[in-house]
Amino acid sequence: MRKITISFLVSLFFISGLYAQNTIDQAALSEVVTANAREMVALLNSAKYPEYLKFIHPVNLQAAGGEEKMLTRLNAQNEQMKSKGVAIKGTYFEKPSTIVKSKNELQCTIPQHTELTATKGRVITHTTILAISDDNGKSWKFVDAQNMDQATLRKLYPNLSSAIKIPPKQKPTIYQE
Repeated sequence: MRKITISFLVSLFFISGLYAQNTIDQAALSEVVTANAREMVALLNSAKYPEYLKFIHPVNLQAAGGEEKMLTRLNAQNEQMKSKGVAIKGTYFEKPSTIVKSKNELQCTIPQHTELTATKGRVITHTTILAISDDNGKSWKFVDAQNMDQATLRKLYPNLSSAIKIPPKQKPTIYQE
């Protein structure tokens, strides 16, 4: 009887250890994904586009025609904003959604709010970005998922968990001055 009890306890500890390895440290990973998102936005806002591209999911880079074409597009968008007197005042993120594991990836969404200033006022955009890590949360790649429906997302990102939900697109908040 004693051997059965010891075997049961050893099995219980072994199973608990396996379960602990499969759990996700939500708080620690939320800090990393948010820090990566902030770094990405800081690089974008300071026009450090080559460094910014390191945070863009490879599927998006490929869809844009590669890094060179993406850099050309980013520079053109920046010049267009400047010519219209539009500047990015700041970006902030809400808490990431629950981080889930799907196949070999960690995934979550992050609500993002960006304030733009112009000569006649300011605008705050509200978007959702998809964050994906293929190295257990050490680094994250991002996708602006706001203009994609679930079917398109699942086609482009076949590992996307069914637990990942993109909320409907929100209208920007406009303040005229």
